Amino acid sequence: MKPFLLTAALLAALPALAQTEVETTEALLDRYLAEKGGDISACFAEMPQMRGMDDPEGFRAAEAPAEVPPRRLVLAFDASGSMAARLGGGTRMEAARQAVDGMLDGMPEDVDLGLVAFGHQGTNDDAGRAASCAGVETLIETGSAGDLRARVGELEPAGWTPLADALRQAGTQLAASETPGEQVVYVVSDGEETCGGDPVAEARALHEGEIRAVIHILGFDLPAGERAQLQAVAEAGGGVFTEIRSESDLARRIDELRRRNANAGQLLRVQNQAAGTSLRNANQAAGALLKLDNCIAGRALREQNWLRAWGREAGLSEDQLQAVRDALTKGHDAYRTEAAAIRESLEAERDAANDTIRQQREGAEAAFEAVR
Repeated sequence: MKPFLLTAALLAALPALAQTEVETTEALLDRYLAEKGGDISACFAEMPQMRGMDDPEGFRAAEAPAEVPPRRLVLAFDASGSMAARLGGGTRMEAARQAVDGMLDGMPEDVDLGLVAFGHQGTNDDAGRAASCAGVETLIETGSAGDLRARVGELEPAGWTPLADALRQAGTQLAASETPGEQVVYVVSDGEETCGGDPVAEARALHEGEIRAVIHILGFDLPAGERAQLQAVAEAGGGVFTEIRSESDLARRIDELRRRNANAGQLLRVQNQAAGTSLRNANQAAGALLKLDNCIAGRALREQNWLRAWGREAGLSEDQLQAVRDALTKGHDAYRTEAAAIRESLEAERDAANDTIRQQREGAEAAFEAVR
């Protein structure tokens, strides 16, 4: 063969030789992975599904302002002698008990309830005044709605009205708070202070001090002068004064209390579900992605570490070993690229789900405000 013909033949064969070398590297890599490799593709298990919330139910409209959902409520119950007076077909005491029943109906179970009684000691004449005015008593520090109903049902009209001391005593059952209104003192009474105290000052101290409580007053069939004092107490305590003058007033107020409790309870459930579901999404996404990264990193490290020893056993040259290592690294990089895409997708899904949850929670809070 002439020299130029031999040269042409060699040049024509070079691409085939190069292709044969690439196939040999691939074959070596396949054999190595079959003998020593891990199934990195198994790291890409199904990712968790991000959850949302069910659409919250609507809130029931109320006729009077609704407070921040309470965490602690202390009932200050007036059992002074005047509570025996008639109101409609019963007594003020009976109406007050019905109002307490309405307030407790549907009260969220996680609200701490307490009971302070006043006016239940002594008598409502001069002889019994000292004992009555000194007889403010915490009957329940923390109890259930059933406990409060039972103890209120045992009280009978007796003495005078130490309202200021009752507010002070209720304050001892409360703690410092950064949220106005999450602690409530609910006064049920039929008259003004008669023991020389200053209930307006006591209410203001509870509301404007570190406790930041709200004082609500439910008054029963009050004379004009006494009504003004209880209104001033509620105003100083940042709360609402409501008067019951008839059985229809009582029925309306009880219905509103039940609506308010239902709304507050529902809002609390929505807030808790939103917080729990968002946390679950965050934790499941973080856990799945950490597991994916660790799985790829661990198996890739083992495959790189075992390659040299396997290459010696297989009789590979340094060039062959380096070619297999380069191909192995390229494969690992492809897995890492796929993992990065999965991370981006799952984090976007998590953020979208939690943003929807946030919008639902804010919508529920706005709906709660709208019916206040």
